[in-house]
Amino acid sequence: MRRSDYQREENYYEYLRLLQNKDYLDVTFDEKSGGVSAVHKYHKFDKQQGAYGYRRGDYERQALEVLRRSGFRVVLESEISSQEMKRYDGYLNDRPLEIKSVEGAGTWTISTKLRNAVKQHALCVALLYPREDIFSWFKMKDGLRLFLSSPESNKDNLEMIIVIVGNRIVASWDKKTTPDEGWSVWEGLRGQNGASPFTILPSGAKV
Repeated sequence: MRRSDYQREENYYEYLRLLQNKDYLDVTFDEKSGGVSAVHKYHKFDKQQGAYGYRRGDYERQALEVLRRSGFRVVLESEISSQEMKRYDGYLNDRPLEIKSVEGAGTWTISTKLRNAVKQHALCVALLYPREDIFSWFKMKDGLRLFLSSPESNKDNLEMIIVIVGNRIVASWDKKTTPDEGWSVWEGLRGQNGASPFTILPSGAKV
C-alpha cells in the first residue's frame, strides 16, 4: 500500500472515530484529498478582531479548511487546562500544532510567531497569511533566519512548518523527511518566479 493510500485509510478511520465522540464538532472528511478536520467543543475561537476586520478565530478556521483540503488530519483540541500556561491549538497528523496568523509584514513578526509557538510546546506551526499582499518571500526568509539564529528559539523542538497564503499552502518543511545536516533545503520554499529554493543555516552557522 502506498503511503498516500495508507494515510487516507488512517484518516478515514480517525474520521469515523471522531464522529462517534460527542466532544467533537464539525467532523469532516474530504473525499478528494482524504483529509480530516474536527473541533473540540471546548476549543476557543478568539473573538478579538484582527487588523483586517476579521476575528482571529476566523483565521484558525481558514487554516483548518486549507489543511484538510490538502490531505492533513487536523484536530483543534480543548483549551481548558489545569495548567495556567497557554497550550497549542491541537494536532496535525497526531503532532502538536499551533496556528499563527501573520498580519504584519515585518521580519521580526515571523521570528516571534515561531518562538511563541515553541514556547506553547507545539511541534508543528502553520503560519497563515490571510492576504496575498502582505506575504513576502524575502521577509519570510529573513524571519526564519532570525528565528534560527536566536539562542532562545529552541529551534530543535520544531518539527514542521507550513506556510499558508490565503486559501493555499505555498510551502512546507518536515524535519522527519528533510536532512538537517549542513545546509538544509526547506522543501517547497522557493523564491518568486521559480528562483532557487532558499536554505536554512545549520546550528551554529553565522547569518
